Amino acid sequence: MNANAIIPPKSHARLNRIKTASRIIRFLNIFFFIVGATMFIEMLFGWTFFFPGRRIVISDNHIYRLAADLPSAIFALWLVKNLLGLGCMVVFNFLFRLYEQGILFSPKNILYLRFLGYGLIINWAIDYQLQSSLHDMNLSLTPVFGGMLIIFVAWIMDEGRNLKEEQELTV
Repeated sequence: MNANAIIPPKSHARLNRIKTASRIIRFLNIFFFIVGATMFIEMLFGWTFFFPGRRIVISDNHIYRLAADLPSAIFALWLVKNLLGLGCMVVFNFLFRLYEQGILFSPKNILYLRFLGYGLIINWAIDYQLQSSLHDMNLSLTPVFGGMLIIFVAWIMDEGRNLKEEQELTV
């Protein structure tokens, strides 16, 4: 549902603010995606061109210089965690592209929000597995609650969208 089609002309200023803020957030997200992907690739292949002093910190007592220094089980989890993070950044970009286009309550928005919520929870589970395998537990449940909150907000948005569609079909 395109917000341009349902918003009265006097509210276009609000929609324009949403579009402008979304454009700025997308720009920042793309910048941090490029930086994060560059750091990930450098750590994965052992290059030190852009970030020479960068280290892989799994926990306070387990800091590695290169991905090749990681034990194989830890390397696999580290790889999945980083790919999940980059994937979430791509989905975040898709979500804010919709906002930039004035599409605020579509099924795609809800799908993207759910993905981000589940991404936070899965990321926490990977951190839990990493730290438990190293016998160095130092975790917070905040990402789990944050992910559940995002999923809950997506559910509320979906229910609101369904109610709006039902009202539009009622004569």
